[in-house]
Amino acid sequence: SLITLKLLGGMKTTIGKNFIFIDKSEATLKDIFKELKKKSKDPKIINEKNLMVVVKGVDSSIIGGKETVVKTGEIITIVPIIHGG
Repeated sequence: SLITLKLLGGMKTTIGKNFIFIDKSEATLKDIFKELKKKSKDPKIINEKNLMVVVKGVDSSIIGGKETVVKTGEIITIVPIIHGG
């Protein structure tokens, strides 16, 4: 019963891995961000506002944001969003 997190770009660098596995049958994205911060070399870098989280092929901001529930067997992709000015 694992939830798979696929990390891209700066997230991969911050965590030091392409994938992380969370051993829960289900979790909210808020829970997942807490886990990521624990595993990060620099937790301050992990700012939900600067990350796009894709759940079942859909941007999580459309389907519930941090309260989106993720279940065992699902793969969540986390992509840093780079803002230019």
